[in-house]
Amino acid sequence: MMAKSNDLTDSKNIAQPPTQPSPSRTFYRRTLPSSLTSFSSFEGKEIFASAMSTGGTSAFFSLIEQLQTQPEPAYCGLTTLVIILNALAVDPRRSWKGPWRWYEESMLNCCVDLDLAKETGITFSTFACLAKCQGLDVHAVHGSDSTVEEFRQIVKQTCTHQKLPSSFLVISYTRKVLGQTGTGHFSPIGAYDEASDNVLILDTARFKYGPHWVPLELVFEALIPEDPDTGKSRGYAVLSYDGKQDEISNPDTCHRCNSHLPLSVLFGSKQNDSLRKEFKDFLESLLPNVTLSSVISFWTKDRTNDNYIWELVQPQLQPVDSADVDMVTSLRRLLKGLIARKQSDMPSALLLTWQWMNINNGNKSDVGCPPGGSCCTPSPNNGSVRTLEISPGEALYIVYLASLSKEQRRDIVFEDGTDVEMRIGVDDTVREQLLAEAALVSYAIETCDWDV
Repeated sequence: MMAKSNDLTDSKNIAQPPTQPSPSRTFYRRTLPSSLTSFSSFEGKEIFASAMSTGGTSAFFSLIEQLQTQPEPAYCGLTTLVIILNALAVDPRRSWKGPWRWYEESMLNCCVDLDLAKETGITFSTFACLAKCQGLDVHAVHGSDSTVEEFRQIVKQTCTHQKLPSSFLVISYTRKVLGQTGTGHFSPIGAYDEASDNVLILDTARFKYGPHWVPLELVFEALIPEDPDTGKSRGYAVLSYDGKQDEISNPDTCHRCNSHLPLSVLFGSKQNDSLRKEFKDFLESLLPNVTLSSVISFWTKDRTNDNYIWELVQPQLQPVDSADVDMVTSLRRLLKGLIARKQSDMPSALLLTWQWMNINNGNKSDVGCPPGGSCCTPSPNNGSVRTLEISPGEALYIVYLASLSKEQRRDIVFEDGTDVEMRIGVDDTVREQLLAEAALVSYAIETCDWDV
């Protein structure tokens, strides 16, 4: 006891770090409304047994292996996506901790400012964008664009029609409709019991509510209320990683069904919807005459800021997998060859390769930014982080491709011409990856005003 007393006494003479203000009230969970059924209750176990007997738990086991509690009160959307990505065994192509590659929330920074997400969460459209940027197929439907019977069919298809789950259902809903506290929320659907017409919500806010069964029609009602941030209803999304999304897409109600894209190995898209919208309007004013010179002019502010492009995209981390290392090398060789064909349009100063920042215990490296430029800061990722060394010109060329139609992109990337010296020695896999890089940037631009 004396030692403890002495430690306390000595600490009074040592400067203490500022303490965070304590909330005036604290809570330990919430009581589940009587209209809902706790998964761990006797009734909840009976419903689960019924669902098991009719094959309604095909999605459950893959999801329950990855179920986790959201690390921030407003991270329900990010944590839900992390659960789905890990359940689908998607390789994030970047380190989590040590040698291990595994998804966690800080990696989801392509369509969202993580600091802002901690405060306000994300919208339904941003969730769809984030999922798309991780290479998933996305079938997203606003509740107001669907019917309860269409929703029931989607529930059955994702929860009961899969021997080996390759797609999962996520709902964005209003808690108040379920009689719960709070407003908007995201969670995966883990199971469906046809006998009682109940779905199992695997709530990511486990500090508040554990997994629980909810009548399907009540869940659908919770998808309908308008999100005050967007002026649109919330909804449901089916996420898959096998390229077969069209089998369960309804073209009459789904306006955001997208084909499968691989993960980017070069860039991530930054959240800057206002800037993307400005560029989208700029492109529309140019159609059909979009040129590399016009794209360069916009993203360098008429050559007054050669690093303005980094407000739209940011280089990925250096790859750890040998196949990805080879892909990056081949992609840059392809880019170099394509840019050479547009040499008169690409100022040589934009092709100077420079390194953004070497994050080492939070400090900048000794490698400087280009003359007249300022380094952009990538999101730290659990220790030392080193981004790809990519020039603004390479980024600008991919944005140029993203500004064109799919057909125009393919013609440019696959056209080698008759001049042997101008042929680029890469295989079609590399060319397809470059098209995917451009398609991901194009998608981020296309979706910038979904919530407007």
